[in-house]
Formats: sequence, C-alpha cells, structure tokens
Amino acid sequence: MTTATSTAQIDQAADGARSLHRAIGLLRLLSTRGATGWRLSDLAQEASLEHSTVHRMLNCLLLERLAVRVEGTRRYTLGPLAYELGVAAAPHFAIERVAGPALMQLAAETRDIVFLNVRSGTESVCVARFEGRKALKAYTVEVGTRRPLSLSAGGAAMLIALPRAEQTGIEAQNLHAIERRGEARQTAVRRMLQRSRRLGYGCNQEDMIPGIVAIGVAIRAKTGEPVASLSLAASCADLRSPRRGRLIERLNIEAASIGEQLGQLRY
Repeated sequence: MTTATSTAQIDQAADGARSLHRAIGLLRLLSTRGATGWRLSDLAQEASLEHSTVHRMLNCLLLERLAVRVEGTRRYTLGPLAYELGVAAAPHFAIERVAGPALMQLAAETRDIVFLNVRSGTESVCVARFEGRKALKAYTVEVGTRRPLSLSAGGAAMLIALPRAEQTGIEAQNLHAIERRGEARQTAVRRMLQRSRRLGYGCNQEDMIPGIVAIGVAIRAKTGEPVASLSLAASCADLRSPRRGRLIERLNIEAASIGEQLGQLRY
C-alpha cells in the first residue's frame, strides 16, 4: 500500500465518521419536535449545515425509516425505526420502570409535578412525568422533551455534579445552542446555574417561566457519574421555605434509592 493510498483511506474514514456524527446530530434535532416536525431550511440552520447536505442526509434517513415526513406538510420528524430501536433498548435502559412506582407516590403525596430525566451528552431528556393534583398549565415539558442541560432544574442538577472543567465546556455549548433565543434567556441560564452551584442542587427560581419554581437532584451510577435526575415543579407559593428544604431531603432520598437500583440496568 502506497502512502498516497493510505492517506486517501484515512481521509475517507474521517469523512465517513464526520457524516455519521452529522446524521446523529440531525436525529437529535428531529427528536425535539416530534409533534410539529422541522422544515428542511430550519433544520439546516439549526444544525449549521448546508441545505444540500441536510437534504441528502434526510433522504437517507427517510429511506432507512429513521425519519418521516409529517403528513400533509414539508416537515420532518423521527421515523418508525427510531421507535423500534428504542423498544429493543428499553429493557436495559428504561430507568422509569425502576423508579416509576416511588415517583408516582411522591407526586401524589406532594401534589406537585415530578419529573425523571436522563442525561444525553450535553442534553437532558424527560423520560417520565408524574402529575400531582395541582395543575401547572404553563409547564409544557412532556415525556420525550429534549433540552440543553442548562435549561432545567433537573438538567442543572446533573451538570453541577460533573467535574468543573466538564461543566464549563457543556455550559458553553448549551449557551451557544440557545443564543438565537436572545441575551435575556442566556442571562437567566447563567443565573440559574450560579444559584444551583451555590445551593448544591438544581434550582430554577422563575428563571424560565414566570410563577414556576423547580428543584432537582442528580441520580448517580455506581461510578458516581450523574446519569439522571429527579426534579419537582410547583408554583412559587407552594415551594417556599421550609417546605422546599423538606422536599429536597425527600428528593435526595428517592434519588439515592433509584441509584442503588441502577444495577438492574446498563448504566
């Protein structure tokens, strides 16, 4: 094998890996708008890719059933193969199956909304939501919602449990991801993270939605790595001291119990 041939093969491998990373990035984006889907132009802008590149990748994802076009529109979202792969992985990663009964009881007792999130790189994904008796109509986070870690109390709880150097890198990526939302939102994120680091748990004090407060704690694997979080959302009036302190203690107890059961899964 000549040096030129070897170099060409290395370049091809690098191009292949780059294309794979880009395709996975598109799948992540498609998962954030499951109901409405993405227009191709918006998807290209959000992914910072050329329109033609996204068009080519989408065609491949459509062919493999990893993406579909929303009926009657020119919008795209996740396809049936994504669901099928999830079904196969669920027995090994579905933390909500382990945590569900206890969290359902917690929501019933507190009358608040309880969320279970898992970490997905620099993002947080809601995998379970348990409703208390008090409805929070402004709180629209549903199962499947994917957001940067820095945008929620549960995400912040996982973020501040990481080594500080890793926190810094993720925070920078998260702020870049939301820069189109304006400086006010970035300021709110920084304020929430600063407060959370000071308190030692995720604390969203009306930073994202007026009148809504949320607190969160990390769920750690045996290695100590934060792999998930448990959070609770309520109105400002319902989450004042000393009740907030009691709820944090309860969340920490439940998070520790869930962490001990993670051995049943592949975390």
